Amino acid sequence: MRSGTKRLLDELEALVLPVVMPIVRRLPWVVIGIATMATVLGALVLIGAARDDALINEHSAVTTAEVLEGSGFSRTLVRFTTQDGQAVVPEFGVFYPGGLEPGDFVRVEYDTTDPDRVRVLGRTASLGVLPILFGVTLVWALALPLAWWLQRRKTSRQLSRAQQ
Repeated sequence: MRSGTKRLLDELEALVLPVVMPIVRRLPWVVIGIATMATVLGALVLIGAARDDALINEHSAVTTAEVLEGSGFSRTLVRFTTQDGQAVVPEFGVFYPGGLEPGDFVRVEYDTTDPDRVRVLGRTASLGVLPILFGVTLVWALALPLAWWLQRRKTSRQLSRAQQ
């Protein structure tokens, strides 16, 4: 039974290693690539938030909104009435909702050309800069040492193979 298990493991190794080893060899670059993607994603989030702020600023109106039940981590739902009397509950919630609870009334600023684009009055994309910078810094603080360690391990393994 022992030799059968060993043979099975040898065959599995022969099948898996050719597929896995190219990935393992490139692992330091994969780690750097993931960190780069996180950085780009953070930048795109800030650019999108700044764009939404600019669009709200171009066609701005202010009103009072009620924070609704059903709000969660990913969005905070509000209901407000536009200048022309239309009741609006933005599908994606309100921008920059920190500290809002269901039942609260809050002043909001919305885009008159697209009332679904709404933010809490006085809050802007600049609120997201520090958390995103912190997140990106943390990603790189973890990724760089990990990539360095993986590269060093790979190099030492190559040297030990060359010496054999």
